[in-house]
Amino acid sequence: MKYQIKKSACLLVLFSILLTGVSTATAQVTFPKQEKPQGAPLKTDVTVTLLMEADGSALYAQQWGQTFRDLGISIRTRRAVLDDKPAVEENVRGTLREVRVTGTLDRNGVIQFPGRKFARNEVARVKEWINELRVYGAQGSPDSKPLWGLSNEQFKKVFAALSEATPVNLQGLTLDQAVRKLEFPGSLPVRFDLEAQKRFSQIPAGDTISADLSKLSKGTALAIALKQYGLAFHPSRTPSGSLELLITPWEATESPWPIGWELKLSRQKTAPRYFELIPVELSNVPLRDVLVAASKASEIPMLLDDYEVQQKQIDVDEIKVNVSKKRTTWGILIRDAIGGTGLVRKLVIDERGQPFVWITAFEPRVQSPKQ
Repeated sequence: MKYQIKKSACLLVLFSILLTGVSTATAQVTFPKQEKPQGAPLKTDVTVTLLMEADGSALYAQQWGQTFRDLGISIRTRRAVLDDKPAVEENVRGTLREVRVTGTLDRNGVIQFPGRKFARNEVARVKEWINELRVYGAQGSPDSKPLWGLSNEQFKKVFAALSEATPVNLQGLTLDQAVRKLEFPGSLPVRFDLEAQKRFSQIPAGDTISADLSKLSKGTALAIALKQYGLAFHPSRTPSGSLELLITPWEATESPWPIGWELKLSRQKTAPRYFELIPVELSNVPLRDVLVAASKASEIPMLLDDYEVQQKQIDVDEIKVNVSKKRTTWGILIRDAIGGTGLVRKLVIDERGQPFVWITAFEPRVQSPKQ
């Protein structure tokens, strides 16, 4: 197999230099060890205060009082004053957590808390909410909430940790080695759930991270390394209030941490070299070789989603790239290289704003049936 590549300052460098072997040294798999989140168990005491807004709500106050007492909740009712408003507050002392809930009671017997409203016939919903407060505290269950159920402050802390530069190149490391080398802080431990542990245990001995992730931030590097094995992660708030990075099977994760974020600036400003004109001539060059060489020469990582490629049964190793002698841009070169293969590309950024190209299998959009 022969191919030619013109040389210039912004041209593809020699493939023979780029395609050096990577270490496949094996390591004994001892990670992960934990199945459950860390953190001291908290005993939670929930108290409720109802603020009566109208004279006609006294009877409902008695009824609601009995309802909460039946749930084991201490409750008091009083008239609302000017500064009173619904609130859910929390105070933690050692292993004791106190959740103080304040709501309003109107003349129709409806009680309202921040983001919650209950009528007299919705006692089951009230019980469900109280149980949620007992388990997760004032923030409630993180399920089905934006930012993975984290507060803005918590999300900023997680994003800052995941925005740090990857300390070492994960390429050639086993998955457990890679997770350890990312050196996440003790306040943000990594935990595999049970299904993820099963998938982890099925990884062949000696199998290593294939992509060069040295230029990317920790969050994106972890997401790509995990995706190679059909895994994903997302930040999670535990019942004790601590934070962790929870790893789950890709298909079972409704909102995985994204592999790449939308651009903040224009494509040209984000990755100017992606649009540089370069002389190129390729004949029957393997696609993987093109991506490796283009990544090195452009300094923009161009990474292949091997997991989705395998799921869609696309034989990437059989894809060869042919480009007649011409001047083109990196973007057009990659677009033409994957044209008609079932692959698509997208220019995205990592948590630090570093651009990279994510190449994955095409997923047709499912349209809703017409009425």
